Amino acid sequence: MSDEQAKELNLMLMGNAPYDDAKYKDLVEKNRPALETMARGAALQNCDWGLDYKLGPDTPVDFARKGLALGRLNVLYAKHLILTGDEKEAARTLASGLRFSHDIANGGTLFASAVSTHLLMFHLTTIATLHVEALSPAQRSALRLAIAQLGPEGLDWRSNVKRELEIPRDEDPYFPHGLSLDAKAALARIIPAYVAVFDKPSTVPEVQQMIAGAPQPLPHIIPNPEQVLEGRRELTKKIQQTRLLLE
Repeated sequence: MSDEQAKELNLMLMGNAPYDDAKYKDLVEKNRPALETMARGAALQNCDWGLDYKLGPDTPVDFARKGLALGRLNVLYAKHLILTGDEKEAARTLASGLRFSHDIANGGTLFASAVSTHLLMFHLTTIATLHVEALSPAQRSALRLAIAQLGPEGLDWRSNVKRELEIPRDEDPYFPHGLSLDAKAALARIIPAYVAVFDKPSTVPEVQQMIAGAPQPLPHIIPNPEQVLEGRRELTKKIQQTRLLLE
């Protein structure tokens, strides 16, 4: 998929462009077995990707990229079902997709969190297009439960940020000399301060200054905390809006 096609698809999944069933229905039907397997997996209580982040840059992250493709397909399938009037199956599909989207970030880093956030936003946006009044109490309850299981913020942002910043860099091919002792000491101070911004957003400027003044290559590899907080704010707002819609 080209960058332009991906951009077009994301606009449609966020409800900013019309859904073209003729364009996507064959793709969805072709991948129905994968979506059914996804739904069965999402029904499991716990998700553990079993990733060893001590591998540093060699830690496999393909699961998140593949999860993004599968989650998008799930939203396309839900849109197809809504268009054809099968709101019951659409509700079930969206509930499974919410659980799957959440699980992608479970035990992950900020990359997995970004993928999970995109998919959760796509699913929550599509729920808003359902004829909620036409759903049975059981269908609405299933959707409410799936949203409740996300928690108020959708993801465990603090743990994922901490995990991201603690990934070993000594064998990183982009930084063949690893981190200097000064950089490691600076990173040790930055990590708790960065995690704390989720409870004290007012400290973002202070953390940004710490990052900017840290030895190289830290200013280039540490994500901007304001952008991470903005992602959390947008997801939290969408969760609250969808929860109210289903009451």
